[in-house]
Amino acid sequence: GTTVLNMYGPTETTVNCSQYRIAPDIPIPPGPLPIGGPMPNTRFHVLDDRLELVPPGAAGELYVAGDCLARGYLGRPDMTAARFVPDPFGAPGARMYRTGDVVRWNPDGTLSFLRRVDDQVKLRGFRIELGEVEAVVDRHPAVARSAVIVREDRPGDQRLVAYVVPASGAESPAPAELRRHAAADLPEYMVPNAFVPLDALPLTPNRKLDRRALPAPESSAVSGGRAPRTRQERLLCELFAEVLGVERVSVDDGFFDLGGHSLLATRLIGRVRATFGVDIAIRTLFEAPTVAELTERLGTGEDDGQGAFDILLPLRRKGERPPLFCVHPASGFSWSYAGLMRHLGPDHPIYGLQSRGIAEPGELPTGVQEIAADYLKQVRTVQPTGPYLLLGWSFGGLVAHAMAEQLQRAGERVALLAMLDSFPRLPGSHGGGAGRPAEDAVLSQREFLAGMLDLAGYERAEWDGEPLEYGRVAEILRGQGGILGGLEERHVAALYEVFENNSRLARGHVPGTYVGDLLFFEATLGKPGDAPGPEVWAPFLEGSIERHPVESTHDDMTQPEPLAGIGRILAARLRDFI
Repeated sequence: GTTVLNMYGPTETTVNCSQYRIAPDIPIPPGPLPIGGPMPNTRFHVLDDRLELVPPGAAGELYVAGDCLARGYLGRPDMTAARFVPDPFGAPGARMYRTGDVVRWNPDGTLSFLRRVDDQVKLRGFRIELGEVEAVVDRHPAVARSAVIVREDRPGDQRLVAYVVPASGAESPAPAELRRHAAADLPEYMVPNAFVPLDALPLTPNRKLDRRALPAPESSAVSGGRAPRTRQERLLCELFAEVLGVERVSVDDGFFDLGGHSLLATRLIGRVRATFGVDIAIRTLFEAPTVAELTERLGTGEDDGQGAFDILLPLRRKGERPPLFCVHPASGFSWSYAGLMRHLGPDHPIYGLQSRGIAEPGELPTGVQEIAADYLKQVRTVQPTGPYLLLGWSFGGLVAHAMAEQLQRAGERVALLAMLDSFPRLPGSHGGGAGRPAEDAVLSQREFLAGMLDLAGYERAEWDGEPLEYGRVAEILRGQGGILGGLEERHVAALYEVFENNSRLARGHVPGTYVGDLLFFEATLGKPGDAPGPEVWAPFLEGSIERHPVESTHDDMTQPEPLAGIGRILAARLRDFI
């Protein structure tokens, strides 16, 4: 018999700027109550991060405009400028208040509160929605409620920690079980490092989560793996932790699962060589990424590390599903695809394909079709028959398309053709391939060598301004002690020759026709206004083009954050048809 008003309003917009009426004659809607619509003399704008209106039902940040706004924060012009911003939808000089609340419009014209903007965090280069992680953890049948936060109990050591309240009558699930549950639906970087059981979540007096009262996880909660059993394992655990910048590593933790990537892999291999006095190749780390596995491979008489430039590079051999074959960009090598291991399930083997002429001197190929045929011979050594999964970045997209053509002519099934920002030569054009790839215009020798030093992790201030020649670059690289430190002058020269040749072949290649669909990931940053999009592939396909924009430059497509989004879409696609 009572009428209740569910009111919403930040202090900066008076007591309330919206309300939702609940009366005896009005059915209460299921789920969380809406916060209603704007009060008189108040306007609501639900905007994306570019301050553009989002459609009804889509999540966006709430901005409040109208007569209810405060003038600002007393004596804090910086805060005032950040929160009270110009209103692009109002009269000249009008302002709106940025609430920091994420909402969505309902069909009846009311708003539903979803979360705070600051519930999105950035951890090790990845953007993470904490609410999304909590939703997955909460789906475990033995969990009543969870809270997920980022902790930094040691300076520089940020970790994702989940606090779990067990369901009534249930025992708190083991951390290993919760981790398996979360990993089934989340990419590896969103799986909490620790699961801490609590009888109840601590709350503030107004019944909100008291984040400061959440206890630090015990060190044993961070990793459920085994402790080192031998001196070798102990040393390797210390090296893994040192290179990855974490407190501790168990013998069962995977290097790439903990955030390792190709550059860190080269540093780890250098430290392993120096510590154990063994010749071990970077490909060994791809094949044996845990301390336990890598310990077994020490002292097995591997090569001097140049196996990292073999044509077929196993990034992960194990798995029951068809492997994903990843074709290199114009640079010729495919180490950067190692980041996909975090996002594709452990059942998916992953192989990189790399240019001839790097590991051993020899005649370089004269056409993209020749490269495709050569790579298919390598592919069939590990997968004689289809379905085949192909991915190419930049120049590699041209090669992957040619491989798909040749496989179809041989009567094989291609289940996936995917590209990272790869553009063919337009029909009738006389210039190079379309778009922004580096192979469209061959870099100067100095630019290419500078890029190699960037890859090795050197700050440009260390060498900028001095002449860069093959011998000098090899000398600089030797100083770092990693896998690139083993390159001799002839190897550096070979890398540039391969790059120059691939760039030339890209400009002269006109693709044939592939009968099938294309999954295309397009870099959106640094793109000229007149640059073509993935539709330029239409003349060379008999199928659809599915475009996914990636917030990245062309050259950074395999950096951790862009690759996380790419990996999520690839993982979902592979689950759909295999």
